[in-house]
Amino acid sequence: MSMGAALVGGFSRLAGALASKIEAEPSSLSPGWLDRAREKSSRHDAARAENDMDRTAQLGSEAVEAMQALRQGPGSSIMAAIAEAAANNPGGMSVVLSEMKPGGKYESLHGQFVSEKENNQAFASHLESAAEKLGAYGKGREAAQKIAETMGTTARVEQRFAQIDAQIGKEAEGLPGTKPGTSMIEELSEKTKELVKKAAETLASIFRAAPKSGPTMSPG
Repeated sequence: MSMGAALVGGFSRLAGALASKIEAEPSSLSPGWLDRAREKSSRHDAARAENDMDRTAQLGSEAVEAMQALRQGPGSSIMAAIAEAAANNPGGMSVVLSEMKPGGKYESLHGQFVSEKENNQAFASHLESAAEKLGAYGKGREAAQKIAETMGTTARVEQRFAQIDAQIGKEAEGLPGTKPGTSMIEELSEKTKELVKKAAETLASIFRAAPKSGPTMSPG
């Protein structure tokens, strides 16, 4: 079982446990036992959720590193060619990747990319590994969001993953996907893509709002 699948299973079991808390208090037990039991169970659930989220964050870091390595390792020449095409296109990388397909504006670049995968086993292996790690993060991230909604900690969890979500989005949107005319971000579920986009927009708004340092005029 992959780590991503294990995380999903862990989060699912945790959600099930939260949903099945005992609601009735047996008369034979002392008053307050239910509150104490719930408090203890909540602490245990929270600790387990934190552990699973730590592992999800680690998956995210590994996915980012794997995607970044594609631009530096075997096959870096084709990645550089794609980046150059994006730099010379007003629409940027998204337009280039969407047109890297049979019949598209960048059909030739698509052919070079396919040829590189077929003839460079190391590049193909790194590409597959990056896609798998991205997919594993996506599954863990979506599961983390679901348990956060169950526990009422959505805002805190989104804040915790904001930076890694934004990094994931930036890297994945700049790499060809497994299907022609797509980017690697398509390896993520719709829910995770929404979270990644939201994180990127949030961080961008923070940077826009930050005061810009510059020379100041001294009083005359």
